Amino acid sequence: MQQWLRSSPLPTIWPADRYEVRCTRPAPDFTTVDRYHFAELAHEAAEGVQAAGLASQIVVVRLEDGIVLFEQGMTVPLEAW
Repeated sequence: MQQWLRSSPLPTIWPADRYEVRCTRPAPDFTTVDRYHFAELAHEAAEGVQAAGLASQIVVVRLEDGIVLFEQGMTVPLEAW
């Protein structure tokens, strides 16, 4: 049983988040931030919130370099995410 003890934490099995979806909503929620690993899921989330009219501002940012990929009125094609 001694071989089971570890001095360091186990590495995470989940991939690192790569995209952040920021939404500005009416009170009392104000701002929400969700993170996604897959571009398709981040894009789908942003479009869904926009289509439902739940937010006044929606921005998707690539965390690696801070580039804005989705904003109302401007969308980078999904293939370039």
